Amino acid sequence: MTRILCAVLSAVRRPTVAVAACVLLAGALLTGCASDEAPPPMHVAARVENDTVKLTVDNIPPGREIVALVLIDDGGRETAARERERITRESGSGGNAGPGVGVGATGGSSSGVRPFISLGYLFSSGETTRRSQRMTAEIPLVDPEAYRAGFRDWRIVARYRDQLGDAHEVSIPAPAP
Repeated sequence: MTRILCAVLSAVRRPTVAVAACVLLAGALLTGCASDEAPPPMHVAARVENDTVKLTVDNIPPGREIVALVLIDDGGRETAARERERITRESGSGGNAGPGVGVGATGGSSSGVRPFISLGYLFSSGETTRRSQRMTAEIPLVDPEAYRAGFRDWRIVARYRDQLGDAHEVSIPAPAP
């Protein structure tokens, strides 16, 4: 569609107007076709500190419920997380609408300096609010020596329910002590 409009506008007697119109139209079409960014995927991270595995789950999507965070040893025994804390952060953005003034100059020392003032109107792009949720938790190591000896065979599992109530889980390797 942009090519057709540029071809029509280039047939106009003033080619600079046609070029400017094509650039503005292409920008408007790209802006109009841009979709909202997808939220980043949920991220599970772990570290060991003072015989405790500290977990952080970032970018929890709205509607997702973390059911359990567990440490699974090499024998399949589970140790559930304690002291879970869920944090919700909100950030908003939106354009400011209103008149705008620009001041500038063109030219140089040999051709002379030509100052100009431009007036315009800034349109609001609408307000967007992003929510991100984060969970922190701690899993005490029942047997720190056994963990140090075989942590490569251990894993951390985050169990959750999605918006439809279906159960899922994410597994990551246990961190080095």
